[in-house]
Amino acid sequence: MNVHAKLVLLVMCLVGLPGAAFAQATIAGTVHDASGGVLPGVTVEASSPALIEKTRSVTTDGTGQFRIVDLRPGTYTVTFTLVGFNTVKREGLDLGGSFTATVNADMKVGDLQETITVTGQAPTVDVQSTTRQRVLNAEVVDSVPTGRLVTNLAVLIPGVSPANATGGRNQDVGGALGSIMVALTVHGSRPGDQRITYNGISLGTFAQSGSTSFAVPNMQAFTEVTVDFAAVSAEMSTSGVRINMIPKDGGNQIKGTVFGSFANDSMQADNLTDRVRALGLNSPDSLLRAWDFNPGVGGPIKKDKIWFYTTVRHNGNWNVAANSFVNKNANNPNAWTYEADTTQPGVNKSKWRDAQVRVTTQATPRNKIGFIYDYQTTCTCPFGVSSTAAPETSISRKSPTQPQYTADWSSPVTNRLLLDAVASRRFERYGNSAPDELNPAMISVTEQSTGLQYRARPTYSNNYIESLYYRVGLAYITGAHAVKVGLNDGFGHATLGTRLATPPVSYRFNNGVPNQITLQALPTTTRINVDHDFGIYAQDKWSVNRMTITYGARYDRMAVSTPEQSLGPVQLAPNRNVTFAPTKSIRWNDITPKLGITYDVFGDGKTAVKASLNKYVAAQTTGAPVVNPAANVVNSTTRSWNDANRDFTPDCDLTATGANGECGAMANSAFGLPTSGAVTDPALLNGWGKRGFNWEFSTGVQREILPRVALDVGYFRRWYGNFVVTDNLATTAADYDFFSITAPQNASLVNGGGYTVTGIPNLNPAKFGVPARNFVTLSSNYGKQIEHWNGMDFNLSARLAGGLLVQGGVSTGKTVTDNCEISAQLPEIQTNATIFTIANTAIQPQQYCNQDSGWVTQVKWLGTYTVPKVALLVSAAFQSAAGSTLAANYNAPNAVVAPSLGRPLSGGAANATVNLVNPGSLYGDRINQLDLRIGKVVKFGGSKASLNLDLYNLTNADIVLGESSDFAIWRRPTQLQTARFAKISAQFDF
Repeated sequence: MNVHAKLVLLVMCLVGLPGAAFAQATIAGTVHDASGGVLPGVTVEASSPALIEKTRSVTTDGTGQFRIVDLRPGTYTVTFTLVGFNTVKREGLDLGGSFTATVNADMKVGDLQETITVTGQAPTVDVQSTTRQRVLNAEVVDSVPTGRLVTNLAVLIPGVSPANATGGRNQDVGGALGSIMVALTVHGSRPGDQRITYNGISLGTFAQSGSTSFAVPNMQAFTEVTVDFAAVSAEMSTSGVRINMIPKDGGNQIKGTVFGSFANDSMQADNLTDRVRALGLNSPDSLLRAWDFNPGVGGPIKKDKIWFYTTVRHNGNWNVAANSFVNKNANNPNAWTYEADTTQPGVNKSKWRDAQVRVTTQATPRNKIGFIYDYQTTCTCPFGVSSTAAPETSISRKSPTQPQYTADWSSPVTNRLLLDAVASRRFERYGNSAPDELNPAMISVTEQSTGLQYRARPTYSNNYIESLYYRVGLAYITGAHAVKVGLNDGFGHATLGTRLATPPVSYRFNNGVPNQITLQALPTTTRINVDHDFGIYAQDKWSVNRMTITYGARYDRMAVSTPEQSLGPVQLAPNRNVTFAPTKSIRWNDITPKLGITYDVFGDGKTAVKASLNKYVAAQTTGAPVVNPAANVVNSTTRSWNDANRDFTPDCDLTATGANGECGAMANSAFGLPTSGAVTDPALLNGWGKRGFNWEFSTGVQREILPRVALDVGYFRRWYGNFVVTDNLATTAADYDFFSITAPQNASLVNGGGYTVTGIPNLNPAKFGVPARNFVTLSSNYGKQIEHWNGMDFNLSARLAGGLLVQGGVSTGKTVTDNCEISAQLPEIQTNATIFTIANTAIQPQQYCNQDSGWVTQVKWLGTYTVPKVALLVSAAFQSAAGSTLAANYNAPNAVVAPSLGRPLSGGAANATVNLVNPGSLYGDRINQLDLRIGKVVKFGGSKASLNLDLYNLTNADIVLGESSDFAIWRRPTQLQTARFAKISAQFDF
């Protein structure tokens, strides 16, 4: 019996059943008599229309405490009864997310028929949980002006940020980005650690670390969305942002919602200001068209027994890309220059469709079963047009097949024992293809001085992923204790194809002069299997007087393998014909502890001191660390090119590894060989504690400063371990020569430039082109490496009488990294991107091995209010955040390099691209965005209609979101915040 099977059997033996209700609300408290003594044996019932079974009941334990868990979002009434005592009833308790509402009761001796009804505000401070969470209920989703994606709403939480895009920032304005699920970060977390879950089941794909996928949640399908962003529970393995969506079940009455919105270019202003023009932007990002149609309806199939809910959504966006125009020379194989046709701007067009149905049945009084079928299709056609990618290099980015099947079951076996399980099967086909009109003779060209790619795109892809996730859980509640145990697993496979639509070469020019060729040994198709993404957890929440202690542990096992795979001959690798045997690669085992403490300072449920310390494992993709021998074949390399006769045809034998004719030697002579170009350290792939991890510490105070107004102040620290590096065993540090350059004069550089940049590596000519023998292993084998984040949040939440809702605050923090000991031994890693330089492939000088982001602060607010009598809705959302980190990539020619290096650059290279800016030391424009909604609400009978006018980027800010890192046009804008535009929307609830 393997380790996985033994651990499953162990949990079943310990709890008698598999194992926990996923992150739903709780009502807990203590019952006293008139003398102040605790009362055991009191029956406590929670009733709500949100519960299909209508009522959930427990009894107080020997300490007088009770706890009712797994409560769906809604309004509850809590009733306390005990023979010989009067009945106490608490009404109007609004619950959402995983909030623990403290409801205490004092019972007096009296007639059981006598009922004392208590009314009052719902608790605003959770005195029993350390998890930081924001609940996005229907009020927020329907009222706050956003693009109606869960990520659009989550970024309104202080501390939560969208991961930067290549050369810019994923800053959505009113849904202008379309149905793009960007990865989110918080408190220094990694984008890949994000988890988006559907009733606790991941929507992520194995090829994307499990963080995102092409699947886009349909907001109409959910009764509530919760966003956990600190001290998250043991129910999942990773840290970072966790978004969980609770599906709608329908009910005994037909109820539904129809939502629609529309905007076009005639409803948009112009924010191409003189300031932006002076920076070099002549044409801004702008909206051509945006639409959204999203109805949903639910009701009974059989009253009190079977219900349904179904919804469809169709939305899309057409956007003009900044400084992008059709190339007049497109599809002309004899033209090698880009000539902009300023009458035809570059446009990206996307559309997304979703249809799903959920059927829920109360099979027995204690067994609820639900089934969901969801089918989506997406097409961003064209996609990828930008100021650095001409329209002819665009792709048709399609995901034509995305069915998902989900089944869930929950059972309150007894008033102390709750069992639930969920399983989900997903199929996802996605990829990209060349534009239909692309001439297959076109060869891709990248202009090095500006970063512009034109004529064609070098490669395209076709991918297919199947996955099955399940989780089972058991919660046992005594009152003082709430024990949860459970397990989850995920397995499937990813088939990833890379192909060509043009010749297997691409060119690089510098100021129009050819200087480099990139060779491709394609097409290839590889497959990798995730055998298990498995975890078991156990945790207990123990309340003693005013203190609640949460403690537990989680075991994770990741197992990855590859089947037999073959790679045949291709044009530039005519002799390649290899078959790789099946392999078992990753076999990781990890145990991560969880600890949290909360203390109700005054015993009135209004002030809580909290602290937590949790360890999490890192998200794992199917490709990192390098585990697939077929995927590690060297399918791409570069060689210098001196096109002496300027015929734009390399007069050399491209398949010969050494220098010949106009071409220099291949940078990696293993190109196209039937061998894997990288090997992973067996000590990294197998065993305990080898997987990347991070620790998160948090502490803070939550205080109800006014009725229904709570302030949360917290300190957070995150630090990482088990860093992975790639060591080229064919070279040593002694095989690198180092040189220095003087930064050119530029007003945006430190002190206007003129400073010395040192520690720039260049491989010795004798070693250049030697086949790389890359060895993937832990960085701790070479020295110390650190990465940590420290910061604070200040959050305010107010839900005042009259319906005014305000949420927001300030978050500030800084990241520090240091890999100086590692880069000293492995200079080759200095050519790789760092945490601050997303997609930056320039050489990082040794002097930048220690990086400090400085204090990065953001401010986020949202608010909504319906003016009484006139029924006028006014809502707004505000964001202020730091801009993108900047790099300055200078193409240092041999004339600049040689005096320090003592020789020309190896391989006949014309120049070396060097970053002149210490990553994290320089940022672009600060992002400020104010969005406003004004709507009229009309109620008639049991229905409600609203007509809204949204104004996005109300101040028409001219924020530069992206800037060129190429020094020849350094800081020229590549992306501008979408200008103010109006959107009309309507919603009908019946």
